[in-house]
Amino acid sequence: MLKIAAWTVHFYTALGGLIGVFALFAAAAGQVRLAFLMLIITMLIDGTDGILARRVRVSETLPGFSGAEMDNVIDTLTFVWVPVFIMGMQALLPHWLWLAVPVFAALYAYGQVEMKTKDAFFLGFPSYWSTVALYLYWLRPEPVIAVLLVVIPGVLTFIPTRYLYPSKNPILWRLTWTLAGLWFLLVIYLLFQEVPEPALVWLSLFFPAYYLAASFIVDWRIRRNQLRMT
Repeated sequence: MLKIAAWTVHFYTALGGLIGVFALFAAAAGQVRLAFLMLIITMLIDGTDGILARRVRVSETLPGFSGAEMDNVIDTLTFVWVPVFIMGMQALLPHWLWLAVPVFAALYAYGQVEMKTKDAFFLGFPSYWSTVALYLYWLRPEPVIAVLLVVIPGVLTFIPTRYLYPSKNPILWRLTWTLAGLWFLLVIYLLFQEVPEPALVWLSLFFPAYYLAASFIVDWRIRRNQLRMT
């Protein structure tokens, strides 16, 4: 029964990859809102499969199969390649060469041995390029702002700052999950609108703003405590 449960969790993770491929097809067909809806589903899967995996102890039950490695492959598709494809196809940046920023940043992020630290944080900006692409698509900012929206997280990728990992780290997890749930509901509602309400789009930025601010504050506190101990 444990093996069945473990393989079921792995299949649940794998669904994120299948949905990610469908999101790529939708984006190629010009159905961008549908593509983003699918990416939102993959984000929900990615945020919950690790919790399920630890509940059924998949690493102990199926030691010969790494769900974490499979998850990384899926994440590069859904958090990097599909969003970058949408940015390029929809001309969300002033020149296609700017797409090199998220590509190289993501490759660096996934190349780090401690992309996920031992104390359960993401190290550097955790390649949430699907969220960046979503707001570029909705807001269609001026070229300079659009470039900054990819350059700033690109630079943050190379700075070893801790970012919240709410599905694994208990720090602020209740607040983070609550706000994330509200954000998911609001984003899904907006994606069902052909022309989303601008006020609600701006309101939905509450969660990215909270996530970044909370991550920076937690990282600062950890560094401060480490300095005190030395």
